Amino acid sequence: MAEALLEARGLGHRFGDGGWGFRGIDFVLGRGELVVLAGRNGAGKTLFAKHLAGLLVPSEGVVLFEGRPLLGFTESPSHRVGYVFQDARLQIVGDRVEEDARFGPENLGLKAHDARERADKAIEECGLWALREAFVHTLSGGELRRLAVAGILAMRPAVVILDEPFANLDRDGVYSVVRIISQLNREGIALMIVTHELEKILGLADRLIVMDKGAIVLSGHPDPTLSSGVEAFGLRNPLRHLRSIKDLAWLD
Repeated sequence: MAEALLEARGLGHRFGDGGWGFRGIDFVLGRGELVVLAGRNGAGKTLFAKHLAGLLVPSEGVVLFEGRPLLGFTESPSHRVGYVFQDARLQIVGDRVEEDARFGPENLGLKAHDARERADKAIEECGLWALREAFVHTLSGGELRRLAVAGILAMRPAVVILDEPFANLDRDGVYSVVRIISQLNREGIALMIVTHELEKILGLADRLIVMDKGAIVLSGHPDPTLSSGVEAFGLRNPLRHLRSIKDLAWLD
């Protein structure tokens, strides 16, 4: 495995009623690795992913970034681990595309020129340059998702977590998001894709992790992990109708 970048040790989340969302999870994301996290609805995927991004404080255990507690840094965790919500509208704050992408780096305390430079680069990377002056409310679902990614990239995190990035997108929208994921992976950014739509992205993954009832039940290279019985955990094995794991990526 690549050098450990993001790590969970004995991680657990306890709800107010005393029940556990998950408990005792150990996990390592390597530098530049692309991991797909899958499982049925209610398996605990999003809850776990939000902890990895520092959006929630664990009830027990710790999340480490480069060996240090993620929540122990003086800066916001988003400076190191970016999180793209399933509903991209939740993290859109600007009226126009360029304004929204600039918000993150400005919040980090960058000067206006540097923030704009970062925003422009992220907008271009996400294929939104022609729309940089567009009002956010005019964007399609796929364009909003790409803008949410651009806003995260402008802060230059080492890790990006995307929660159900293909939800409610048409075919063109899916293609555009997969192309961005592929590009980020080539640039060496570590990625976690939280999804049950394995057929759209698994061909790019280094590892497939399956959660069920708040626990990691399967983990490994996509080929053998698919073959070990993902159907038992509410997932469809898309490889049954294809020749190779590499066919499981929506790229044109």
